[in-house]
Amino acid sequence: MSTVDTCNVLLAQAMTAFSGPGGINDQLAAMALNPPLSPVGSILNLSAPLDAYEKTASVKYPVATLYCERLRNTQLEKFRVFSGNALLVVEIRVSGASAANLESDLNSYVEAACEVLYASRGAWTDIGTYSGAYDVKFQGMRLGGKQFTKSAQIEFEIQVSK
Repeated sequence: MSTVDTCNVLLAQAMTAFSGPGGINDQLAAMALNPPLSPVGSILNLSAPLDAYEKTASVKYPVATLYCERLRNTQLEKFRVFSGNALLVVEIRVSGASAANLESDLNSYVEAACEVLYASRGAWTDIGTYSGAYDVKFQGMRLGGKQFTKSAQIEFEIQVSK
């Protein structure tokens, strides 16, 4: 299995966690918000910037994109082909005509995504383990066409050994 295959295997696991049963939309529904938020319309495995992708395909907001940002072979386990970390990112982007509600809406989507990660602790396929740690980075609000957009990136590391 090559390094690129490592990313693909881990991203497939992340896609299953976020889009399958107990995924981000299920977690959002379990939060019982009043009024309820729209489910995530698109969950994409995408390594290109979302802005570029939006120009060529139909994307339904809110959108979550998953990608592998970095692989680090630290050789903690000697004589392994790969022993280190994979940094995966889920980026959540919300859009709306009013800037007033975007902040609280994004916070709710991030909370739902963090619940998915909490439930996904442990073995990730036969090559990785997720400890449960993550880092959330909020981006500033910006005007995107006729509406405002706001996004957050949730970074989490998978310990890989193969």
